Amino acid sequence: MPTFADVLSTDRFATYRAWANGDDALALRLYTFNVQLSAALYGPLHMLEVALRNRADAQLTTVYGPNWVDDATALPGRYQRECVIKARATLLRERKPANHGQMVAELTFGFWSSLFGHDATHLWQHLRPIFKVKGIQRGLIAGQLRDLRHLRNRVAHYEPILAQPLAQRYGNLTTLTGWLSPTAAAWIAQTSTWGALYPAVPVLVPNAAGHLRVEPAVIPYLPT
Repeated sequence: MPTFADVLSTDRFATYRAWANGDDALALRLYTFNVQLSAALYGPLHMLEVALRNRADAQLTTVYGPNWVDDATALPGRYQRECVIKARATLLRERKPANHGQMVAELTFGFWSSLFGHDATHLWQHLRPIFKVKGIQRGLIAGQLRDLRHLRNRVAHYEPILAQPLAQRYGNLTTLTGWLSPTAAAWIAQTSTWGALYPAVPVLVPNAAGHLRVEPAVIPYLPT
């Protein structure tokens, strides 16, 4: 019969075995914990993405009109144009109406995050008001969205996330959501299981050689 490592693939399980210093039982507990934390992040990441795209869309619709995703003045960058083309093609292939609402939902988190990047600085004057906080800079928003998109992609593709600075990422996630919508942030606070799962210390720490290993103090909190 295939082992658990065989089911996952030797390469995938090897990451967890290394963190567990070769202890297969501990590696399995780490894998399970990774899945649990990924599941706990799904709801908050979902709410951030929905709040971001809806607030950004409403603002840019006010400035450029309801067809702003096809307006070269609003989106002169190649990446954004390709995202729009791909989203429309997906909707048409699935025989869904490529109307504005469907396009907003189909466009990726990468697209919405890119609206705050270097090649979209002209949009910042319009998008700055969607964040209800004083003194915020575009670069901070762009950097945090980049990090959260990376985390979201790892969650979506079932990749390890334990080596990420998860406490910082979660803090940024909830803060950004709160700046966009206090109501959305309150929903996260009421529904999130993150606080009950994530320990007060990092799960992985570097050993003397600089290799990540499970923090001994975390082991009692790992699923059995």
